[in-house]
Amino acid sequence: MRSMQKSFELNEEALKVMPGPHSNLPGYELFRPIYLTHGKGAHLYDADGNEYIDYMSGLGSGILGYGHEEFLNALKSQMDKMYYLDAARRNPLEIELAKKLIKYIPSAEKVRYLLSGTEVDQLVIRLARAYTGRNLFIRFDGHYHGWLDNVLGGNFSDSREEPPYGYEKKGDLFATNGRDPQALKQSFKIPWNDIDYLEFVLKKYGEQIALIIMEPVNCNGGSCWPKKGYLERVRELCDQYGIILCFDEVITGFRLGLSGAQGLLGVTPDLTAFGKGIASGIPFGVLAGKAKLMDLLLDRTVVGAGTFNGYPLGLAAANATIGILEKDDGALYKYWDGIQAKLTSGLKEIAKRYNELMLLQEVRGCIFYQFTDLPVAHNMQEWMKVADHAKQEKLRSILFETGALILFRGRWFINSATTEQDVTKTLELVDSAMKTISNT
Repeated sequence: MRSMQKSFELNEEALKVMPGPHSNLPGYELFRPIYLTHGKGAHLYDADGNEYIDYMSGLGSGILGYGHEEFLNALKSQMDKMYYLDAARRNPLEIELAKKLIKYIPSAEKVRYLLSGTEVDQLVIRLARAYTGRNLFIRFDGHYHGWLDNVLGGNFSDSREEPPYGYEKKGDLFATNGRDPQALKQSFKIPWNDIDYLEFVLKKYGEQIALIIMEPVNCNGGSCWPKKGYLERVRELCDQYGIILCFDEVITGFRLGLSGAQGLLGVTPDLTAFGKGIASGIPFGVLAGKAKLMDLLLDRTVVGAGTFNGYPLGLAAANATIGILEKDDGALYKYWDGIQAKLTSGLKEIAKRYNELMLLQEVRGCIFYQFTDLPVAHNMQEWMKVADHAKQEKLRSILFETGALILFRGRWFINSATTEQDVTKTLELVDSAMKTISNT
């Protein structure tokens, strides 16, 4: 077991003045607290001198890795020309970034800058309600839209008798005390990738629905891709019932490509939420959408306030990130794909070697790797019922102790700084871990 004495001591000191880690979503904590000193490329280093190959990437935000020289140089170059401007004033970088987003993102006729994906999703809800005059929205189990009361947790319902509100239930991973008792009554929470059930719900309640919000590829729930025709039919239903469609591309945006999942899949929403990767880990959020909705902000029919909206560092980081991703006709994406293919093929081979049945599903930069004989999962409910979660946690624990960090529930985020040497070392660690697991 690695020595982590300094991290342990720092944790004890921190707990005297801090209520735990900065994010306390259950399940995402590590087995022992790490206090990091620095990162480089795809590696992190802790206070005890331990090195880790990082497949957590700030929950997907650090798409360029740590200390990316070109990114830092571009950031400095832009920031040298800027000074702090409050939200009432304008910043030249705003226009530069907006033009890039409008060029690449199909739904982007106009954009608004915020500080995080959570804030963007809340503005989405507000705009949809204002435009439609309706109150309810539909969200899906396994999709994540932030930590605020009206979008966090709640168990999904497949009721055909009562309105399918999300509901509190013992064992809900995202349950929280202190939630507004009426918060879960703002939305229906239903299974994703089930078009028949969605059609049933809309036939019964469609005139009350302002918004349907979803991850177009469900990275949070197992890297599940939409079934053939699913997104197209959702788009048709939204048009039929006068419902606003939002794609939450906080993870898929700028990972799947410069045009996001919507460009790849050919379905255009009315609004799109971006965060995390758009600024390579520096806090930033973007709402992109159709002018008919965005102009509710222009005439102040809808308030979208925030002192740090469009703050210079975030704008500079987003501009720098997109500049790197678009360079040489997207050469970095091609490199990324090659690295990921080496890792996924290696993971499959190791599972086969040890006769472990594994479900591996992937989006560019985001791998889901779970112990189950299920050949494919179309939503989180399918794999959650059958996966060996204890064995998955055993794998995560062994990798943690030997020098690789992966996320709870078998998620791996690859960043563009991951090298072939990193992958080779990682596969060695996974092979050793599988050998231990198979012998216990």
